Amino acid sequence: MISVSPGRRVNVDYKPEVRKAGGVYYTPSYIVEYIVDNTVGKLLEGQTPSTAAELRVLDPACGSGSFLIGAYQKLLDWHRDWYVEKLVPLLEEGKTPASKEVLSLLPVGYTAPNKRRGKKKEASRDQPPDFPIFEARGGEWKLTTRERRRILLNNIYGVDIDSQAVEVTKLSLHLKVLEGENEETLSKQLQLFQERALPYLGRNIKCGNSLIGPDFYDGQTSLLEEEEIYRVNAFAWEREFPEVMGRGGFDAVIGNPPYIRIQAMKQWAPVEVEFYKEHYEAAKKGNYDIYVVFVEKGLSLLNDSGLLGFILPHKFFNAKYGQPLRSLLAAGKHPEKIVHFGDEQVFAGATTYTCLLFLKKSGSDQLQIIKATDLSKWRIYKAANEGIISAEKISDDNWNFAVGADVDLLEKLGAMPTKLGDIAHIFVGTQTSADNVFVLDQCQHQEECIIGTSKSLGKIVKVEASITRKFLRGKQIRRYEPLKTDSYLICPYEISDENVRLLTFSEMSGDFPLTTSYLESNKNILKRRENGKLDGPNWYAFGYPKSMNLFDKPKIVVPDYNNAASFTFDSNGHFYKTGYGVILKSKFKLSPFYTLGLLNSRLLFIYLLSIGTSLRGGYVRFWTQFLEKLPIRTIDFSDPDDVARHNKMVSLVERMLDLNKRQAETKTNHEKTFLQRQIEATDRQIDALVYDLYGLTEEEIRIVESDKSV
Repeated sequence: MISVSPGRRVNVDYKPEVRKAGGVYYTPSYIVEYIVDNTVGKLLEGQTPSTAAELRVLDPACGSGSFLIGAYQKLLDWHRDWYVEKLVPLLEEGKTPASKEVLSLLPVGYTAPNKRRGKKKEASRDQPPDFPIFEARGGEWKLTTRERRRILLNNIYGVDIDSQAVEVTKLSLHLKVLEGENEETLSKQLQLFQERALPYLGRNIKCGNSLIGPDFYDGQTSLLEEEEIYRVNAFAWEREFPEVMGRGGFDAVIGNPPYIRIQAMKQWAPVEVEFYKEHYEAAKKGNYDIYVVFVEKGLSLLNDSGLLGFILPHKFFNAKYGQPLRSLLAAGKHPEKIVHFGDEQVFAGATTYTCLLFLKKSGSDQLQIIKATDLSKWRIYKAANEGIISAEKISDDNWNFAVGADVDLLEKLGAMPTKLGDIAHIFVGTQTSADNVFVLDQCQHQEECIIGTSKSLGKIVKVEASITRKFLRGKQIRRYEPLKTDSYLICPYEISDENVRLLTFSEMSGDFPLTTSYLESNKNILKRRENGKLDGPNWYAFGYPKSMNLFDKPKIVVPDYNNAASFTFDSNGHFYKTGYGVILKSKFKLSPFYTLGLLNSRLLFIYLLSIGTSLRGGYVRFWTQFLEKLPIRTIDFSDPDDVARHNKMVSLVERMLDLNKRQAETKTNHEKTFLQRQIEATDRQIDALVYDLYGLTEEEIRIVESDKSV
């Protein structure tokens, strides 16, 4: 549905399912204004209307046109202010629009009135016949409709694959041309020049696929359906905008590119997905999101002095699929400014973790980082933590830009030589692809069997206990707490320290008849997993049986995410899904309890927050790629003092585990309170020992202790 807002803006009101599928998010006006100010606004500095006429501004995914409207408004305001500052004083001095002084300040196309009409006519100060501004009632100076049309056609360009969106953008821009006019003022201006009020925008705003050129059809046109050719709508930039591309490209590329994961696109655009992988560096790795391709394309459309400003997810800062784009941007020193919103939500009705990314085509020696941890304060006061990063420090590695009082401490920790990934094997939980079948809940033991609820069948079932494993979900893994679960995982594997083997169905039928009967009743469900990839003799196997021989081992475990350090110790061989396991390498001789104390410390959680992916509510991901970067203070076992520190940590952690176990078992509030006080006191001792181990100064300790994010 198309609607016109009170501010004479045209909107496309997509259905919720359409917005989700297309990655459509409406950008708040304050974000549009900020991006425009930091791209178009910067380019206008030191310009005149004549030189500003050469600026070309593009939104390659313009949607309903909010960014182009914002850019157009910026240009209108700038031109009006420039004319008022430079031309009006000349008129006040008695100069006419035909004078040399005035004409020298006008852009190309404006001529003296008598020359334009071939006869002499005295210029009127009240209503100059060929002049970009006029004095309206009340003494306010305004741009003429002719000047507004000139600016629009000279400066504003847009492309979108949705033809409806293109028409909406054109209509919004037409309304903006006429904004503030009434029948009287408009008719007077049009009578003078016998011109149409609305400009033709077909050369500026076009429908097409910004990411795919005509080479898409090379050698495969005959293989594509006509409907698919129409849907792809390949776009030739050099042919569609020959004047702009002939001069090297656009001066500014701005916008809010769509956010669509490639897994979703594969369902309805598999051919395009392969094209992106072949033609864009940003699409070379993993299950990327389409916005990274738009960044690469936008950068390529800039001329040598051009600027790019996008709002987009900051996930590519740390995601594996973002590595090619990080490499591309770092190699050219393109990042100039980033406004990082952390877990603050910019878009209404959507959970999307975003940033503002500003790139400079010619490169920048330094990157300005702004971390807006309070969106309201940043929006109103521009209050945020700010810092400068040298371009030399930006690489294709994860982008974890530290700013604020703790930046030196975080850099100090990051420079430590030994990381958790060096001393431990970190592994993700088991992936069955059908937990509703393999996991039974609310289980009870009955002789040598397990009785539990099957979600797939919606009833209580019985299976042999010896083919099951205790199963955890992330919410059951908490800091130093004992692991408790009434869920069990049916595990059709023979597991040893060195080998994992899927049991044959005949073996299972002989040894586990209850289990095989249950699995048979779910056979159709299990065969359909992974798009039918398991439709074969091994239909009862797990979807991704990774690290199966590690779950039975003593290990440190942590959930997928939480808002606090949430590591605990598992000595009972639990399997889990939404979590991670940590098993230390024997050659480092470190006790897992020593390492557990470090991981649960205030210091390392602050470091994790600085490098990890934040979620709403102060939550952070405990992903392998972040855990493996945690700095670990190793122990010199030839140094008695170091050994003493190690052993003291082990003792404190053992105490923490025992106190938490006792607290979980006690029934009285008085006892729980008593134990909680001991837990808190022991926790403070662990933190103090960590500060000593990591050699923190008193000032660094004060910074850690005052951090409100922990």
